[in-house]
Amino acid sequence: MSRKSIIPVALAILGIACLIILLTVVPRRIAYEDAGEFTDSSSQVAGLDEKPGITAESAHFVGRSEGKKRWEFATDKVLIPDEDDWVELEGIRDGVFYDEGKVWMYFSAERARVNMNNDNLNLENVVFQSASGDSLSADTLTWDKNYDKVILEGDVRVRQGPSAILTCARAEYAPGDNILEAIGETVLEIEIQDD
Repeated sequence: MSRKSIIPVALAILGIACLIILLTVVPRRIAYEDAGEFTDSSSQVAGLDEKPGITAESAHFVGRSEGKKRWEFATDKVLIPDEDDWVELEGIRDGVFYDEGKVWMYFSAERARVNMNNDNLNLENVVFQSASGDSLSADTLTWDKNYDKVILEGDVRVRQGPSAILTCARAEYAPGDNILEAIGETVLEIEIQDD
């Protein structure tokens, strides 16, 4: 995997973590500020696993910094449980990271969970794809702030161009290192064309 591909992947992962944290802090603060105004809140419904809390369905989120759009994504469902530190998102799709106003990377995930207290993040069936077509996918992605590495597990697949694919069962990435460490059985497929 080239150095140019690893940096965007790491930034994308950290961007998603920051985004999910933002999504959890703002609604929770609003809920706590307004808690005394309603005695019977119809906005609290049973969501995933019948947990009481706040549920938003079919949401579209956009993140801006210094007046510029930096990222956006749509999600089918967001659940902020009342008495749990984890916020859950389902059906993350149409995710885009921007760099200087241009599409830089796309992303999607089947499910995400973020811990509001320690910034840990879990993604399931995650796919990152650069604007040039290179991609990284895995069954699970975990960011543990104490471990300080992104852990990719289960059918980790890095595709660079149409003819190079690296697969492994587990990979780790330390943001800033520009190195993706494949762990366990690793297969690199390269198609060589004879002109």
